[in-house]
Amino acid sequence: MCTVTRSDEILHSLVHDLRQPLSNLETSLFYLEMVLDHPSDRVRDQMRIMARQVAQAAALLERANEEVHVKSVHRETAGSDSLHLTKSATAAVT
Repeated sequence: MCTVTRSDEILHSLVHDLRQPLSNLETSLFYLEMVLDHPSDRVRDQMRIMARQVAQAAALLERANEEVHVKSVHRETAGSDSLHLTKSATAAVT
C-alpha cells in the first residue's frame, strides 16, 4: 500500500501541469530553428536563452518528480517492513 501525502499530490500535479507548456515551448523553439533561414544574432541569442531556460525548468521538474517517487517508494517500503514485523511478531506470540 502506497502512502501519498497531500504535498506529494500537489507536487505531482504541478509537475504534470507544467510539463505541457514546457513541451510546447520546446517544440516551438525547434520549429523556429527549422523555419528561420538566417535569424539575426539577437534572435539567435534569445532562442538560445529560451532553450536553456526551458531545459533548466524541465530538469527541475524531473528532479521534483523523482523526489516524489523516491519518497513514495521509501514510505511504501517502510510501511511494508513495519507490517511484516507486526505479522512476524504476531506469529511468534501465537
